[in-house]
Formats: sequence, structure tokens, C-alpha cells
Amino acid sequence: MISKAWYSHGKLLITGEYLILDGAKALALPLKLGQYLTFKKAKEPLLKWTALKPDGAWFQAQFSLPGLDVIKTTDTDLSDQLRKILLQVRSLNNNFLAGQEGVEAETILEFDPEYGFGSSSTLINNLARWADVDPYILQDISFGGSGYDIACAQADHPITFQLINSHPTVNTVQFNPPFKDQLYFVYLNKKQQSRSSIVAYRKEAQIGRNDIQTISDITDKLTYTQDLANFELLLFEHEKIISTVLGKPTIKSALFEDHPGIVKSLGAWGGDFVMMTNRIEPADFKAYLSRKGYETWFRFDEIVKS
Repeated sequence: MISKAWYSHGKLLITGEYLILDGAKALALPLKLGQYLTFKKAKEPLLKWTALKPDGAWFQAQFSLPGLDVIKTTDTDLSDQLRKILLQVRSLNNNFLAGQEGVEAETILEFDPEYGFGSSSTLINNLARWADVDPYILQDISFGGSGYDIACAQADHPITFQLINSHPTVNTVQFNPPFKDQLYFVYLNKKQQSRSSIVAYRKEAQIGRNDIQTISDITDKLTYTQDLANFELLLFEHEKIISTVLGKPTIKSALFEDHPGIVKSLGAWGGDFVMMTNRIEPADFKAYLSRKGYETWFRFDEIVKS
């Protein structure tokens, strides 16, 4: 019998990538796909952890209680990472899994962990709710980042997110554009590591005096634009700014130069998903993506909670 259950939404970051860390306002979308965490009491004085993903088992592990030492696992790297997170939870709540009463925990991820939709942030948010600790603090000590993904984990509608004096400011927005049927999210067939991307940004970024304000202004304008052409112009300007800041070519110039619409990097550049606009027949667009080797994509309404 399940004692408790929690659910958190995945995420996509539409604007503000990287500069969100320095106070730019970002537009972020919670997803219809997320992650469950359930737990129940068990007879053995162990923490038994089972992680599932769409195609079946992800990994299993057993931890001692209260020490949380790994006793058995199907994936050493994942169980070691999970142990670190559990210990960080305990650093915020000394009573978390501090007794010898056995627990069976199960996570169910609704998307492929390679997608970058937030397998870590949804876990962090669920664990924070289980332990009754601040998810933003837990995210910061576990993975770093701005915390927008935690805000999405808790949101039921699109949001703007901004760090003001290092504190997250979250506002619900009505982002449901009339051209949403022409917005596609396309997987680039590789996972991008956000933490290493942030480190590189901190080391190499060249931020102009007005870049943060310009990105914030673009975010505000995007939330209410009703015209696809204007939407594309705003995102084109956004891509130019981030390209200059990072000293990297845009994803369109690198991979989709022949595409007439906009191609917008989402989150860390170089992997995960991009957002593309499309003006041709869906079947023709799908064939175009397939010719380029991209078979995984979603329409806006398929995955965005709006």
C-alpha cells in the first residue's frame, strides 16, 4: 500500500538561457510529462529504490538505513549520484530517512531521461516535498542552476522566471499563441550537460551592457505576441544575442541553414531540444526532419501544459 505519492512536471526553457543566471527574465513551459515518486513502508531496515522510465526499468538500488550506504545496485554511477542527493536532503532535514524503518521508493519517469526535460529537477522537487525542505535550496546544492526547472515542476501553466537579488520570482502567464500548431520541439539526438554548460558560460561569456535587459524585453513581448512573423523576429534577435555572448554559431546556422523558419535553442546550447517554426504541411516538415536524421519531435499541444 502506497503511503505517499508526489508528481512534478518536466520543463522547457524558451528564452533566457544562460543569462537567466544573471537576472534576465525567462519564459519557461511546464510539460504534460513529468515524474512520480511514491514510497511505502517495508519490513527490512533498508531503502529499496526502483526507478522506471518509459521503456521499463532504469535502475534499482538498496541503501542501508540510516547510513544510506549503497548495498546493491544495477548502476553504480546512478546509485552514487542518488546517494549524494539523499544525503543533501538529510543536510536540510536531519530526520529524513534517519531511522531504521524500511522504505520502498519508486520513481516513474514519463519521458526518456536523455531528453533533458528535467529528470533531475522533477526528482529534486519530489524529494523536497517528501522531506519538507526547500526545493530551490536542494536544487542549488545538488546541481546548481537558476531554479527555473523547479518552478516548472510546480507549475500548471507557462511562467516567467527571474532571479531578483538572487531570489526566484515566478509569474504565471497566458502563453497559448494562435500559431501554436506551427511550433515543434525537435530532439537533436544528444543530451547536453547543463552543469558543464554553465561552467563554460561563467568562464567564457561576453555579456554586453544591455543584453540582460534586451532578453527580458524579448521575453515580455513573446508572452503576448499574436503574430508568427513577429514571434520569429523576436527569437531571431534572441539567438543573435546568445550567440554573441557564448561566441558560438546559432543552431540554425550549424544544422538547419536551409530551414525557412526560426530554430531556437532551448536551455543549454548544443543538445537536447530545439523549437522550430513551420509553415509547410506537417507531413512535409516531418519528412524534412527525417532526411536530416531527426525522428523525435513533439507539437506544442502534445507536451506543453497551457
